[in-house]
Amino acid sequence: MAEYVRRRWEPRFEGMTRRDRQGCNYDAYLPDPLAGWNLTLPSDLAADIADAETAIRDLNQARTSHVSLEGLARFLLRAESVASSKIEGLDAGPRRLVEAEAAIAQGGESADRVAVEVLGNIAAMESAIELATQDQTISLPDLLEIHRVLMDRSSRPELGGVVREQQNWIGGSSHNPCSAVFVPPPAEQVKGLLDDVVDYTNNDEHSPLVQAAIAHAQFETIHPFADGNGRTGRALIHVTLRQRGLSSTFVPPISLVLATWSDDYIAGLTAFRHLHPADSPERSLAAHTWLRTFAGATLRACSDAQAYASRIDKLTDQWRSNLGTIRKGSALDLLIEVLPGVPLMTVESAARLISRSEVAAGGAINRLLDAEILVQRNVGKQRYRIFEAPAVLELFTSLERTLASPTGDTATDPPVRPVPRR
Repeated sequence: MAEYVRRRWEPRFEGMTRRDRQGCNYDAYLPDPLAGWNLTLPSDLAADIADAETAIRDLNQARTSHVSLEGLARFLLRAESVASSKIEGLDAGPRRLVEAEAAIAQGGESADRVAVEVLGNIAAMESAIELATQDQTISLPDLLEIHRVLMDRSSRPELGGVVREQQNWIGGSSHNPCSAVFVPPPAEQVKGLLDDVVDYTNNDEHSPLVQAAIAHAQFETIHPFADGNGRTGRALIHVTLRQRGLSSTFVPPISLVLATWSDDYIAGLTAFRHLHPADSPERSLAAHTWLRTFAGATLRACSDAQAYASRIDKLTDQWRSNLGTIRKGSALDLLIEVLPGVPLMTVESAARLISRSEVAAGGAINRLLDAEILVQRNVGKQRYRIFEAPAVLELFTSLERTLASPTGDTATDPPVRPVPRR
């Protein structure tokens, strides 16, 4: 049975105020394991979940109608990563991200620490999806590696991939849990609970969407790391959906929706923390609020993704029209495919993206420069050549407007710059 465990916080002297230095009794929440949970769902919620799973399948089966499959996949993955960071208060717009990427691309550093951390989250999400694509199961070391990649560009990289050995908490003072909003399980319980989450994600007791939602809620409840829990937990959603075969190609940007539904998001995770017997109907009832929110967010995310797929189609169609004849399978053809998800590149990174030589990638980039699809920027003291896609940046700016709207501002296409023939 889930319960609150009473613990004692001894007074300490690091804080500046008496409130920070005080001791207190606090209650840490100890959830039930997930293994063997006979979760029951009312018919209307089961129908909503089925609709959301169908929406993900429809999005992923759209490969026959979308011109730029890899570009769309990269765009949606980047959108999901940026939105997941925004939920944690790490808000950096497309231009700031590109500036930081430009510095990092040539082995330098960026002074914009927020943008660098968001880029770290993009790298972690890419790592998570790659793991899920390669393996049918996920292990605890895999999960720790995702967290390590996430934290690698943070101000505390030493925390990456390390399960906490101390009590943490959410809200209140940064010095003690006396006024915390929520206190996760005691440190000695974390390893066993994490193993249970990993085992749960590797089975098929529940439907894929339910499994992803429950795994995320339990992970957030455990809060196993000193930092980066939310972003790692949202990456776990997509690991689960990919492993269960639901999102084989495209990541539905669920975090994009949860970022605007923050009150419902928090309320759902809070309601998930029940205090009833593990096999009781009340435990299932406690999960229903969260599952309703998650199903609704997934439906909205798939709708947004379909809207952006149409925009990307129009954009790539215009590029191809203005470039004229393009040989199928050429470096130029492949680069156009990935470009909607890559607002900035170098010759070297372009070559890696399309698995072609740097000479071939450079030739394709020159064609895109001539058509003003790419523009060149010189960065750093060495004036390194970086290539930027303005129309892709405009697409991400439009995404930010969508992100700022609880209902989703997807009715109007972003402006597409006219491209002259040459």
